Amino acid sequence: MKVKILSLLIIILFASCDKYSREKYPQFASKIESYKYVNSCYSAEFENPNKIPIDIQNKFSHYLKNRLGKNNFQNLVFKNGYVLSDKPIEIERTKSESEILALLGQQKEKSDCDSIIDFPVYSIVYELKLPEIGIDKIGLNLMLDRNGKPIKDIDFPKAEFANKIIPIDSVHSELIRRKIPYKKLNIDLWFDKRTESFVWSTNTLIQEGSIMGPSCFPEVEYHFKMNANNGEITEFDNRQTNDYFFGADNHYVE
Repeated sequence: MKVKILSLLIIILFASCDKYSREKYPQFASKIESYKYVNSCYSAEFENPNKIPIDIQNKFSHYLKNRLGKNNFQNLVFKNGYVLSDKPIEIERTKSESEILALLGQQKEKSDCDSIIDFPVYSIVYELKLPEIGIDKIGLNLMLDRNGKPIKDIDFPKAEFANKIIPIDSVHSELIRRKIPYKKLNIDLWFDKRTESFVWSTNTLIQEGSIMGPSCFPEVEYHFKMNANNGEITEFDNRQTNDYFFGADNHYVE
């Protein structure tokens, strides 16, 4: 019995290592992420922005146009949204929608609402695609209160920075100049909140694991970083890779 339990634990460990080593965070913004920022007594999900008041829709549009710029704003795709409130929420729904939400427990009353927030708070998740610069897709979550004040801003550069992102072709040119082979090469785009900029990073996977399975800490050779706004090249310091990838301020986009 002990041997079986130990084998199961080893399988679970490798499974979690496998997931950790492959996933980069965040690839998508989660619709339940809103609950980390606001403690509300009531909540309701909406799958169409037309279900919320028109003045709130206009506040989201106005904020995002200024925040992202008109071109990026036009590329946004609505995914889903939440209303968080200290009072019962009225959203026009079909009978089937209401039954599903009740079944999922999304209309349950809670206690101890935040007292300093101007409810209701609206949380919307968008998807943005910019393939011309190497961004296949990124999830953006914006939260505004009833007055249009941001409770949580999106993780994306401001318009004046976002419009200057250097395409991935610049990274390819630098790789060719340095004669770095493409075999098992990774080119990732990271967003650094501290500098309000994207950073291209390049590395080669040398060894992912052993015969026992994938490793939580695969062996990787780092090549260089490139500031995606100004093209500045920064060599990696292998002793401080955590500063580049696993800090709270560095986010990955697919």
